[in-house]
Amino acid sequence: MAQTHPSTSQTMGVVLHLEGTPPAAGEFRSHITRHLDLEPRLTHYLHGPGLTARWQYDPAPDLHERVQERRIPTGDAHLHAALRDLMAQPLPDQGPRWDAWLLSGYAPDRYAICWRAHHSTQDGMGLISTLHTLFGGATPPAVRAVARPTPGAYLRTLRGTLSACAANNVWNDPARPLDGTRAVNWAHLPTQRLRGPATQRGGDTNDAFLAVLSGALRTWSADHWPRGVGRRLPALTMVNLRRAEENQRPGNLITFAPVALPCDDPSADNRLGRVIEATRSTKDAARLGAMRSLMDLTPNRVFHRAATLLTTPDRAAITTSYVAIHRPLHYGRHPVTHVQPFNWLPRNQPASIVACSYNDTTSVCFVTDAALPGLHALAELFSDAAEELAPTRSGQPQPPTQPGGPEARRTPPAEVSEDTSAVVDFAFIKDLLVHHAALPAAPIAQDATRTQAGIDSMAVTALSMALEDQLGLVVTEEDLAQAPTVADLVDLVARRAAPQPG
Repeated sequence: MAQTHPSTSQTMGVVLHLEGTPPAAGEFRSHITRHLDLEPRLTHYLHGPGLTARWQYDPAPDLHERVQERRIPTGDAHLHAALRDLMAQPLPDQGPRWDAWLLSGYAPDRYAICWRAHHSTQDGMGLISTLHTLFGGATPPAVRAVARPTPGAYLRTLRGTLSACAANNVWNDPARPLDGTRAVNWAHLPTQRLRGPATQRGGDTNDAFLAVLSGALRTWSADHWPRGVGRRLPALTMVNLRRAEENQRPGNLITFAPVALPCDDPSADNRLGRVIEATRSTKDAARLGAMRSLMDLTPNRVFHRAATLLTTPDRAAITTSYVAIHRPLHYGRHPVTHVQPFNWLPRNQPASIVACSYNDTTSVCFVTDAALPGLHALAELFSDAAEELAPTRSGQPQPPTQPGGPEARRTPPAEVSEDTSAVVDFAFIKDLLVHHAALPAAPIAQDATRTQAGIDSMAVTALSMALEDQLGLVVTEEDLAQAPTVADLVDLVARRAAPQPG
C-alpha cells in the first residue's frame, strides 16, 4: 500500500518526553551516527514503483536533513500544535524514510524527541526495537511461541480474513462520505485502570483498550451516527508475527485480525468479557503459527488485493494497535518519562487508533476522519468510558491532562509498580505456559520439575514475554530458569509482582 498509494501519508512514530537540558542537534546526530550499524531500519528503504519495489541500503544517510531542532513558545498547547504540524509534514523522500526532531522551549528542564518513520519500514514492534537500540539499556525478548499450525488454525485464520473483507456498510453514508481529512487527538490514563480489570478476568491491557474503545464508540454512535447504534462495529487489530531472529528486520511483519467491537452492549463489564473472548484465538500459539505461515506463503499481489478490499468505503473498519514498552528508556542521564504515539489514517478508514503503555501511563492517539461528525471528541469519550470500566477511587491521583502529554515526573521510570499479585497463582502461570508457550497442559503440575512440565528455554522466554505483555512485569529468562519446580516458578513471579514497600 505504501508504494501503490504514495499520496497517502503513512507517517507513524512516537514523541519521547524527557526531563533535563536538551542536547544540541550536533550532539544528537553524533549519538544516532554511533548506532547506524546497529539498526538496519535507519539505513534501509524501499525503492521502486508499486509491487516491484526492492530494499536499498544507504550506510550514511544525511543526518543534517533527518535530525533537526525546533524551539517552541512556552506552554504545552504550543507543543501540541507543533506535534500536529510535524505529523502533517512529509518525510525525507530520498533514502531512508525517517527523521527526528528535538523540541524544546515549551517548559523549563523538559524537552521532547519526535521520532517519525514511514510505515513501509517500521511496524509497531520494529519501532520499539529502534527505540531500545537508540534509547534503551536492554532489548526485551522478541520471540513468539509458535506451535505447528493445525488444520483448524488455518481454517479459523482464513475464515477471519474472509469475514474482514466482507461488506459491512457502516461508514459508507452517501451524505457524509469519508474524505481523508485528519483530526488528531490524544488521551492519557493510568495503565492500571485498563490492566487491572482485564487481568482479573484472564485478559490483558489490549483487551481493556478495545473494550473501552467500544464504550466510547457506543456513546458517539448514539449522538452522531445512527448506522452504528445497536450493533457491533468492525475493527481490525494488528498482530505481531516477528520471530526472535527478525528483531531488527526492516519492514512490516504484522497481520490483521478482525474483531467486532461490542458497542451494542450497555454494560462495560460485559463489553470487556466479550472482547477477551473474541481476542483469545489471536493469542493461541497454533493460530499465530497459521497466521505467519499464510503471511509467508501469500503472494504480494494477493495480499495487496485483500488490503485494497479493506480500504473500500463499504468494507471500511476501524484499525487499532497496541504496544507496550516495559523497560526504561533514556537519553544519556535524562529519563524518558512518557511515550506519546501517533499514527496514520489508511484510505477510506474512519479512524486509526494506537495505544502505547509506558511508565505506568497508557497514551492513546486517535486519528479520525474529520468528515464524521463529532468523532474528533473520541479521546474525551474514551476517557469517560475508561472511568466506567474502572471507576476512580476518591483521592486517587490522576495523570495531568494537558494536550502535550502528562507532566514530566521527577523520578525515573520503574520496571513495575502495580499490584498484580492477586492474579498471579498456579492457574495463571499454567494458562500462560499453555497458551503463550504452546505447552501441553497435562504435565504442568505444581510439584512437577521444569523438565517434567516440559518448560524448556523457549517456553521460559515465551513466559518472560507474556509477563511483560500482560502484567508489565519484567522477569528475565535467567531468573525464571532458576526455579526448579512449577511451584517455585509461581512463587517467584508472585513475589516479583507483589507491591514493594515504600
